[in-house]
Amino acid sequence: MGLLEDMIRAQRRLAGPNRPGATVHATTPSLTITSETTATVPSNQARTKIGVGESVTLTVAGGTGTPTWAMSPSQGTLVPTSGASVTYTAPDRANTVTITATAGGSATITFTIVEPSDVSMHRRPNTLGHHTINHASTGLVADVFILPADVSFENCSVQESDVNAVGSGCFQAYYASHPTGHQPNASPSSVGPPDNDTSGSRVSIPDLLDCSSSKCAGGWSWTIPWSFQVGSGAQKQFTTVVQQITITAAGDATISKAGATNTTAYGAASEADPLFSSP
Repeated sequence: MGLLEDMIRAQRRLAGPNRPGATVHATTPSLTITSETTATVPSNQARTKIGVGESVTLTVAGGTGTPTWAMSPSQGTLVPTSGASVTYTAPDRANTVTITATAGGSATITFTIVEPSDVSMHRRPNTLGHHTINHASTGLVADVFILPADVSFENCSVQESDVNAVGSGCFQAYYASHPTGHQPNASPSSVGPPDNDTSGSRVSIPDLLDCSSSKCAGGWSWTIPWSFQVGSGAQKQFTTVVQQITITAAGDATISKAGATNTTAYGAASEADPLFSSP
């Protein structure tokens, strides 16, 4: 038995690592992808919920060789398609896109892309209204924000469509026979970054809201379509916003739109914010 045992031991030494007949299992370092939104607000730059048109820097670590990148479905842009770091820009419509990095092994990251959903307005601090004493009149300067607030729409623009007013009370008959629009801007307004994590993305220009009428219990309103677009892409309606005017029999006037509101008494002192006279 001694000779047989020596032969077995010799075979075991020969089959050791790096010897003929040995199996060497190479390991590939695991891949990880990190992402950082170009927009610094909202403050969570690692988020994977992004607005249409948003861009994100993707960086891969680990693996072997030069990483290559692909997306599925092919919606948006991925530049370049190889290298340790690339930029993904979301398309102009809602979607869910998975991006894969391959370098020996592979890793994925999935983005949920959302469109604008609503509009929020707030009366701008330290601004005046728009009223003439002993007139049923009022006004306000409104800052405009595009929701949802947990993404950025800073690569978008928005625009209102014109519609005719619908009257109520003593104004019902007048507006039924006198088509009256609300004079929206003729061209889209650009959207900037959010002010903070809860504000929504700020539209570049404020909305100047005012009205003037006689004493009469009633009012009128516009139900206004709002559309967005990314760059020079096609517009898409995403919501409607009601602009409402109410006049009391005493001549007090209230104007409201998307959460912003102002009421002025008939006999209140005249006032006019300078923005109402801006070109």
